[in-house]
Amino acid sequence: MTTLLQTALRSSWNATSRACLTSSANRSLPQSRIANAFRTQQLHKPSLVSTRRGLATDHSKKPFASGGALAQHTEKKQWKDLSTSEKVATATKTTTNYAVIGAGVVLVSIIGYAIVSELFGANSDTHVFGDALERVRNHEKLKDIIGSPMMGHGEPSNSKRRRNRRIHSQVVLDAEGKEHLLMRFYVEGPDNEGVAHLEMVKDQRNKWEYKYLFVDIPGGVRPAERVFVEYNKFAGQPQIEGK
Repeated sequence: MTTLLQTALRSSWNATSRACLTSSANRSLPQSRIANAFRTQQLHKPSLVSTRRGLATDHSKKPFASGGALAQHTEKKQWKDLSTSEKVATATKTTTNYAVIGAGVVLVSIIGYAIVSELFGANSDTHVFGDALERVRNHEKLKDIIGSPMMGHGEPSNSKRRRNRRIHSQVVLDAEGKEHLLMRFYVEGPDNEGVAHLEMVKDQRNKWEYKYLFVDIPGGVRPAERVFVEYNKFAGQPQIEGK
């Protein structure tokens, strides 16, 4: 009886031990699979250091690549390396640029010459007005009538602010085709005022020559009077030797 009881206890103990071992093996199997899968993933996953190195390498390559492309774009070809069509296009562009610059220089020169001739030339209206006014100022009879200092100006204006008024002048042609300059301006002094008239004709040297210059003094305290400063009825005619 005792032997049977011991045998039953051993069988039960062995069965219990096997069950525990099987259960333990079944529990540890998924964990071992998870551990193996995690190790495999870590082996195949790139490290953070290698990833950063790769990014640094990519960024370091891009500037060199862009710099090379920029150098290729900015590099100019030598004349000997150009094709025939490129040489023709380059020469045409250069010639056009020089032509435009030359035309601009010529145009500016012409405008400058016209302005200088108008303001300071011997035949300009400004020069004629200045010369005629100086002759009027130096005339003794006009100094006694109008007084000194004597000022000259253009057409009268009702506005006191407009002191620089335009001088009235015009150029006309006579029956022989000669040019005549007609001009009118006003003179004022402390004692009186007057209106100056002049006519000039181009001589053989193509310069203006006085035909007449006179000043009309209006009536008032004294009677109206016309005072001649210059008069030459042969102005513009060729001079005859011996006369």
